[in-house]
Amino acid sequence: LQDLIDKSKIKPEMNQVECHPYLQQEDLLIYCKANEVLFTAYSPLGSSDRPDVLKSEKEEKLLDDSVIGEIARTKNVTPAQVLISWAIQRGTSVIPKSVNPARIAQNFQSEQLSLSDEEMKAIGALEKGFR
Repeated sequence: LQDLIDKSKIKPEMNQVECHPYLQQEDLLIYCKANEVLFTAYSPLGSSDRPDVLKSEKEEKLLDDSVIGEIARTKNVTPAQVLISWAIQRGTSVIPKSVNPARIAQNFQSEQLSLSDEEMKAIGALEKGFR
């Protein structure tokens, strides 16, 4: 990204990368903020729909994570709403996928959800460095 910025006449406005609690991209997020490049997280709910050849045998699903589930139960929201709210509170844009109208509406409601510092830290501790 720095090479692109250095060699381009026009600085990139947006960097879109896979990002969720299991793959937080913290260094890249800090870099983007410092260089005024917006950060968009795709697959904010995890990327469990990727090809099987790219998955590990013991892979956990982010939507089934116990930390995410407990926060969702406490706040009476869905795990997806917790994940989207976490991403928004980190200062990222998010692109959750859904074709289900009810889920799309729920995704928009995530904007109203506020996670505490303690909840943000608990989610931050989920980093695993994998998709």
